Amino acid sequence: MFLLFKRKIVIISSFVSFIIGCTVTISLIGVENCSEKRIFLDSYKYPLTFYRSSNKFDKNIILILILTSPKNVNRRNTIRETWLNLCNSTCNVKHYFVIGIRNLHEETLYAVQAEQFRHRDLLLLPNIVDSYANLTQKVLESYVWIDKSVNFEFVLKCDDDSFIRLDKVISELQLIPASQRSGLYWGFFNGRAQVKQNGKWKEREWFLCDYYLPYAMGGGYVLSRKLVHFIASNAEYLRLYNSEDVSVGVWLAAVSNVHRLHDPRFDTEFMSRGCSNRYLVTHKQDDQAMSVMFSTLKQTGNLCVNEYKNRQSYIYNWNVPPSKCCIRSDSDIP
Repeated sequence: MFLLFKRKIVIISSFVSFIIGCTVTISLIGVENCSEKRIFLDSYKYPLTFYRSSNKFDKNIILILILTSPKNVNRRNTIRETWLNLCNSTCNVKHYFVIGIRNLHEETLYAVQAEQFRHRDLLLLPNIVDSYANLTQKVLESYVWIDKSVNFEFVLKCDDDSFIRLDKVISELQLIPASQRSGLYWGFFNGRAQVKQNGKWKEREWFLCDYYLPYAMGGGYVLSRKLVHFIASNAEYLRLYNSEDVSVGVWLAAVSNVHRLHDPRFDTEFMSRGCSNRYLVTHKQDDQAMSVMFSTLKQTGNLCVNEYKNRQSYIYNWNVPPSKCCIRSDSDIP
């Protein structure tokens, strides 16, 4: 009887050791050493991130969503090496590069998964074909996911050709009065943009009026958690327009207690207005420009080697109809 019991113990111990050994071995295998790529491809039966690298209960003052395309790995690496390092580990900041992976070529998907294995900072959306036509859906699904999965106070949505003064953005957020924080919608607003009739921005479904409703331009804007939750909770009822920033403006148009904060320091239009040391967000920057800005900041404390302006800015006038909101007249506005 004792021998039988002892044999059972030996068998159970061997089985447990085998399981532990397999687990340790798998955890130590690098992506580069995996001969069978399907080990990663099969993981996409399960949404939405290959790694759940965030803790729902770790409060982030700001969550950064950086919209990027699958093959823009050099751009992502530049961002990792530059402006994401403008804030130290005590800043309570989390970031994700957002990529749609539906119908990706296998080699491209494998490269994205290898990048995820190294950095664990990609939000991979298995239901989204990554294209401009699906950009609004991409943003919406991102908001739905972060609303359920990440604990944050604000989200900063930007493109991968935007340079963010992350240190300054966080400092500014901490100065916003408590009465305005829960409904914050912060960026560079436009209320007189005419509806696009052709090109990639063409709106086929627009019927509201002959101008877009006031919206913060998509090169970079900030939303409070409350507003993200509203969007995520109503996702199935929201009309998707071709431009994601226009869509967000429409989705929030009828919401009460939204604090729309127009800030000329957000250089987020379809083309950059130049370089100002006061800018918090600078859109339409390539890898080299980002590296120069980062190096200049580290060496001098200024964003620009030389400040310059390509076009005038404006202060949004909320006391007139949107079509008259935005007069470019004051050269002192950044």
